[in-house]
Amino acid sequence: MNRLSIKLFIAVLTFTLGCAVSTIYRLANHWTTAPSTVPAVADPLELVPLACYPGRSISIQFPNTSSYFSPSVVSPSRVDWYSKHLTAMNEPAMHSDEGDGFESYRFLWLRSFHHPVVVRIWKSGGNHVLLVKQTSGAGGYEPGQLIIDRTRTLTAEEWSEFIRLLDQTCYWALPSEDENIEGNDGAQWILESVKGGRYHVVDRWSPNGGPYREACLYALKLSELKIDTSTEPIY
Repeated sequence: MNRLSIKLFIAVLTFTLGCAVSTIYRLANHWTTAPSTVPAVADPLELVPLACYPGRSISIQFPNTSSYFSPSVVSPSRVDWYSKHLTAMNEPAMHSDEGDGFESYRFLWLRSFHHPVVVRIWKSGGNHVLLVKQTSGAGGYEPGQLIIDRTRTLTAEEWSEFIRLLDQTCYWALPSEDENIEGNDGAQWILESVKGGRYHVVDRWSPNGGPYREACLYALKLSELKIDTSTEPIY
């Protein structure tokens, strides 16, 4: 066998051995290495936070349609107190069916030693409206006479900002009452709502901070009610 034949034989042998070793390595790696796994795609439903609405809201069909509040959501000791102020303001009961697309919120602000205030904000169709009323009495005592009663149209942006602030509180899921926080003097911050045939009310005593307070303060800001904080503190 000449030198050329020997070199050719060695080259073919080397190539064949290389292929064999490569095949054996791949087969061995296939059986000893766990196959790679593709990361599971998250369920889209798991990425969406639980909706706060309808939360703790109830049907708007109250047993007594002439009452402002259902005894199941507001303590009986407070129903008469809040109701007499709403009556003096000539306010309607919130739990009525105004048709599809109707959404309404009413903030009743009863400060012990200052004039009672109500701000009602609602949407009907493409219209957004705000009404503000104030009486001459004191929130912790008698309501007095109606001294402010005015209405204005809200912009879509003002409405959206109010709803955004409410959403930050997860309003519809809040308990109606917080019995752990209460005092003799201070203020009741009562926010009622109607949406989609459902009713909810949240009652808090002098909230010091937090998103619920901010949403209610924004309603007061939208009302354009002049409040001199040097003589009428926000409490």
